[in-house]
Amino acid sequence: MLLAVFGGMFVALLLGVPIAASIGYSALAFIPWIPGGLDRVMFFVAQRMVVTADSFTLLALPFFILAGTLMSHGGIAKKLTDLAEAVAGDFPGGLGIAGIVACMFFGAVSGSGPATVAAIGTIIIPAMIDRGYDVGYSAGLMACAGGIGVLIPPSVPMIVYGVNSGVSITDLFIAGFTPGVIVGLVLMIPTIYIAKKKGYAGAPRAGGAGWIFGRMWEARSALLMPIIILGGIYSGVFTPTEAGIVAVTYAILLGFFTKGLSWSGLCKAVVEAAIITGSCIFLMGTASAFAKLLHMRDVPNMISNLIFGVTTNKFLILLMFNIVFLLGGMFIDTLSNILIFCPIFLPLAQKIGIDPVHFGTFIVTNLALGMVTPPMGVDLFVAANIARTPFEKVLRGSIPFMLWNLLAVLLITYFPILSLWPLKLFG
Repeated sequence: MLLAVFGGMFVALLLGVPIAASIGYSALAFIPWIPGGLDRVMFFVAQRMVVTADSFTLLALPFFILAGTLMSHGGIAKKLTDLAEAVAGDFPGGLGIAGIVACMFFGAVSGSGPATVAAIGTIIIPAMIDRGYDVGYSAGLMACAGGIGVLIPPSVPMIVYGVNSGVSITDLFIAGFTPGVIVGLVLMIPTIYIAKKKGYAGAPRAGGAGWIFGRMWEARSALLMPIIILGGIYSGVFTPTEAGIVAVTYAILLGFFTKGLSWSGLCKAVVEAAIITGSCIFLMGTASAFAKLLHMRDVPNMISNLIFGVTTNKFLILLMFNIVFLLGGMFIDTLSNILIFCPIFLPLAQKIGIDPVHFGTFIVTNLALGMVTPPMGVDLFVAANIARTPFEKVLRGSIPFMLWNLLAVLLITYFPILSLWPLKLFG
C-alpha cells in the first residue's frame, strides 16, 4: 500500500503534475483498501477539501499573505533597508549585514521567504554589486537570508503547520522568533569572514548616532507594525486571525498615508495575494484528505514501528527528520512538505518526547534552508533574477552560507530550549 500511495505521488511529480493535483491523485491509490471503493474515496476527498477551507483559524493565512504583498508594494522594504544600512555602516561586509538585518525586519511583516528575497534583495543586491561585491556572494547571501522571512513571526508555514497539527499558532510565533535571530546571527559569520578576506566594505555612515536615530525615526511606521501585531497576539488582545486583519488594515493605511502605495499597487497586491492564497488552500485541501486517509489506514503507526525496529535513539531519529525535510526541501515546496510529512512524523515525534511546538520550529528551519537548495531552490532563482546572473553562479556563492545555515538548523534541532525558552519563561 505504501509503495502504491507514495510511488504514485512521486511519479506524478516527476511527470510535472502540479503538487496539489499529485497529492490528490495519490489518494486514489487508497481505493483497494477503503470500503466503498472509488465513490467513497472521491466523496471523502471533496468533503475534506471543504472542511479544511472552512476554518476560522485558517483565515490568518490570506490576511498575512495580503499584508506581506501590501508591504512589498508599499515601499516599506526601502525604509527598513536604509535603517539596516545605517546600523551596519562601513563595517566589513556591512551591506551584507544590512541585508540580513533588513530580512529580519521584513520577515516580521511578511511571513514569506521568496517575498523577503524579492523585497530586500531588489535594493541590497544592486547596491552590493555597485560597491564591488562579487555577484555570486551578494545574491547567494540574500537567497539564504530570505529564509529568515519564514521564521520571524508572522510565518505562513507556521500558520499552515499549526492549522494541520492543532498546535497553537501563537505558541509557534513565540517559539519562531529566537530561531530566526539565530539563523541571522549565524549567517553574519561567513558574511564578515569573506568580506574581510576580499575587502568588501559597507556603505559609509553620513553621521553619528543622531543620524542613525534619524533613519530609525523615518522607519518608525514600518517598525511599529510588528510591535502592534505580535504585541497584540502575545498579550492576548487579539487572536492570530484578528492580527492578520489588523496587519492588512495597518498596511493599507500606512501605504496611503506615506504615499508609498498607489491604487494600482493595491490592486496588484490584492491579485497577487489572491493567487497565492488560492493555491495554498487547494493544496491544503488535497493534503488534508491525503493525511486523513493515511491515518485511517494507520500508516503513521506502521512507519513508527518500522523506524523503532531500526533504532529508538532520539538523536538518530531527529537526524532522520532533518535528512527527510532537507531532501524534501530540495524537490518540494515548503507548504507541501509540511502537509505531506507532518501527519506522518508528528505522532512519532511525540512518542519520543519531542514537543510539537519545537517540532514545528525545527521543521520550518529545515525547510527555510530547503528554499536555497537545488533543484527547487526558489529563493536562489529569485536572487538570480534580481542580480541578472546565471543560477549556477548564485548557487556557488551561496554554498558557504548554506553550510553555516545547516549549523543553525542542527543547533535548533538538538537544543529545544532555543525555541521553547520564551514559552517556559512566560508560561
